[in-house]
Amino acid sequence: MNTHQKGEALHLGIAERGKIYAVEGNHKEALRYYREAIRLSVQNKSPEIFFQHYLQCVMESLEKSGGHQEVIDYCQKALDLLQKQDLSEDATRKLYGSTLEKMAVQWLLLGDSDAALERLREARKVTGAKVLPLTDQLLGWVERRYAITPKQIREAQERHRYFVVRREQINPKIAIELPKQAAPIL
Repeated sequence: MNTHQKGEALHLGIAERGKIYAVEGNHKEALRYYREAIRLSVQNKSPEIFFQHYLQCVMESLEKSGGHQEVIDYCQKALDLLQKQDLSEDATRKLYGSTLEKMAVQWLLLGDSDAALERLREARKVTGAKVLPLTDQLLGWVERRYAITPKQIREAQERHRYFVVRREQINPKIAIELPKQAAPIL
């Protein structure tokens, strides 16, 4: 195994341990692991897909621990970058739409259905109907002015497999424990 492969195995293992913490509900520790995985993937010059995945993990843990404004801020930065890309490609449009969806969910959880509605409509416009099922469902609810509880949002998220960190997709055999003194870098 060369140095690059060792570096990728290291950040993959660290991120995997972060996912274990996340499904256990310890998002503070999960964030520490994800941020270290991001740092190592950038240092290792790993493909962009690693960074994107780890950032998705970060946003999920922030969301689940109540950091909704932080998630909105991350989403806005991502949207700013994506607007500079070619939105004619399906994958880019879907990523753009799912980022808007994530932002809308945060607005709903913060109680601002008008801000959520704007993002959900834009996500639908960018991706079309039936591409983002959670967007379709939430858009229907918000347009009808339903009172939506956080519990209903979470159930819809689970039903539509909104979260990428799921117990059944974790490989504990590759998980790597960090020393307790390792501090988050972001």
